[in-house]
Amino acid sequence: WCSPKLSLLSRWQVLQDQQILKAAGHWQRNPVRVDFWKKCHESFSHNCISTKVASDFFLAQAHGVPDSSVAQIDAVTERHLLFTLAGHWLAGEDSVPPEDLESLEKELWVCRIAQQTLMQEAEALGFTVSPQSPARGWLLFHSVAEQFSLSRLAALNTSQYLSITELPCQDLSVSPLTETERESLSFLVGQLLDKCCIHEASRVCHYFNFYHKDLTLLLYCRALAAGQVTSSQLPPDLQSVLRSRDSSHGSAGALLRRLQSASSWESCPPSDDQVLKDLEILAHECVHGKNYCLQVLCLYNLSQELLCSYSELSTQDARQVLEAILCSRQPRRCEKAQGFISTQQMEARVVAELVSQAVLRELLEVCEGSGYKEDFNPGREKQTFKQLAKLCADPTLVGIQALEKLISVPYGELSCTVELLIFAHDCFTLTCHLEGITRVLQAARHLTSQHLAANDEHALMVRLLTGIGRYNDMNYIFDILHRKHHFEVLMRKKLDSTGGLMTALLDYIKRCHPGDSEKHNMVALCFSMHREIGENHQAAALTQLKLIESQPWEESLADIAALKTTLMKVLTLLIDAAESYRKESCVRQALQCSRLTKLITLQLHFLKNSDKRKLINLSSDHLMDCIIALPRFYQACIVAEAYDVVLDWAEVLCQKVLIKGDFVYLEEMKQQQLLKASVFEDISRKFRSLPSNALYAQNLKKLLSCCDDIAVYYKLAYENKFSDVIDLLLKKPQTSCCLNDMLGS
Repeated sequence: WCSPKLSLLSRWQVLQDQQILKAAGHWQRNPVRVDFWKKCHESFSHNCISTKVASDFFLAQAHGVPDSSVAQIDAVTERHLLFTLAGHWLAGEDSVPPEDLESLEKELWVCRIAQQTLMQEAEALGFTVSPQSPARGWLLFHSVAEQFSLSRLAALNTSQYLSITELPCQDLSVSPLTETERESLSFLVGQLLDKCCIHEASRVCHYFNFYHKDLTLLLYCRALAAGQVTSSQLPPDLQSVLRSRDSSHGSAGALLRRLQSASSWESCPPSDDQVLKDLEILAHECVHGKNYCLQVLCLYNLSQELLCSYSELSTQDARQVLEAILCSRQPRRCEKAQGFISTQQMEARVVAELVSQAVLRELLEVCEGSGYKEDFNPGREKQTFKQLAKLCADPTLVGIQALEKLISVPYGELSCTVELLIFAHDCFTLTCHLEGITRVLQAARHLTSQHLAANDEHALMVRLLTGIGRYNDMNYIFDILHRKHHFEVLMRKKLDSTGGLMTALLDYIKRCHPGDSEKHNMVALCFSMHREIGENHQAAALTQLKLIESQPWEESLADIAALKTTLMKVLTLLIDAAESYRKESCVRQALQCSRLTKLITLQLHFLKNSDKRKLINLSSDHLMDCIIALPRFYQACIVAEAYDVVLDWAEVLCQKVLIKGDFVYLEEMKQQQLLKASVFEDISRKFRSLPSNALYAQNLKKLLSCCDDIAVYYKLAYENKFSDVIDLLLKKPQTSCCLNDMLGS
């Protein structure tokens, strides 16, 4: 506060500055005048001059703005700014009469109506003076006036203007406005209603005794929801709307559902509440202010659910109402909260704060020190809290608020702290906010090292690990549990439904404890990971085979008992691996283990019978010689399948049958139906490359007699000049007819 003398001095100083600008010719420029009025306001604020002096100064300046035929809209907008500044300073005076503020507001609304009228007249003449037009100097005044708007003053926003008892009548003759001005005011009031500025719209209509249909409808909707009137007490025009509900209610309901969907306020189940039905019908009739209708409907529904009156709920702050919804614990509270947030257009920051408070409150109810109450279900609570986080347009803000709430957790409530960290991580994950996730991981590590590990809270460590689910970043918990011999707590059923934990556990064991196959199998068996068990058994078996391969075969044979023991171990591992693979339907891997099992069994069979030939760990260079050296056909098949090679059976038969005359081998092969015509042709070619030998020829004749294809049989006998075979074929009744026909053609 300053003395009257200083107030007059400040006023005199700004007037001198004004005269200087006018004398210099700068006063005609809009930016100069805008800056001058702003500096006047700042100067008065800096010098703490009397609010009455400042208000009177701006009021006098407003009345002194000359009308300009050239830039009339600039003059009107400037006058509007000055009236606004006068009202702003007047509102700062102690116990200012509301009538004085209303009088000033009426003056500035006269300017707004004139401004809108000028804009409409200019547009009618083909000019554009909208905010998007190039000539928009008047916007400078308008933007500054917005900063000092009187519409938010509590002294003006009284409940009397929401009353239906003194609504302006429809008689146009009582309004002081012209028809053009009424059109402008109707447009401006419609804008106010669309912004849900019901108080200001009602005051303006009272100032000019102006009837606006949508304002009347909205105020009657409010009165109907508050129980101040019944449907029979509505004006005749609104009652006629309700009487036509049978024909229009369907479209009204459809409109409401569409509006509700747009605002995330999901329609409630059909209700028998007559007031609700009437409100829906009236909402359909509303052109401007539909969002306010949704607010009324939303609050009315909530008042029924929360067992309180609409009037009581509507007078409460939006924060209090949302807090009451979140505390209600009703099944559809998230849907109702989302509808309320959307219709009230609540800030994300406010929603985030209330949601984090609600989550903390619920966690404190279910957490007990380092444990939980019996009805606590982590999966269910996680989904519930995620729905709450999504109530905020930016879940990141909820996560930040949750981290800030950590200091509010009572000392010793470790389980609550763990759950709050998990909730914060879920919020940051929804928006992929890496900085927030990093903060959660840092807080989790600090909590683990300073409190959980120090107090042997192994269950809470596991809950923190599985709740956050970032196993690679939280390997330190694996280390702590392994070091303290509590690794088994990680293997409780239903700890993690996504499968990430079991994969992380196996990866951890492979990287940090590669030789601990027992723990690996324990983890895999606990989570029924049969494929991983099979892979582990198979890898162990192959490792044993590699150990045998690492030394010469002769050295292994020197301790044949140890060799047999090792092979039996390999055999057991492969059998277990094949069985595990079958449980996971891993057919290819199971077949591979089964074939290798047969090979090991065959190797043991030879060793048991003092046959020291080597079948395992064969190189590709020695594989064919080994197969040919085997006495039985089935043994050759076992080796070929184990090494996954396709044998040249013509070469095998050439060596075994053609040269050595082992027709038992041929008979075994014949039983497997592997003697194709192409095999006989290949053998015949190989015979012709061998040195001439009567025994070889005799063996080939006998071998060719096994060929079922008569034409190939005859052709090969002819090529090898087996005249006795040819004569026999031409004379035999079973073959002669076929061959004669073939030769004749």
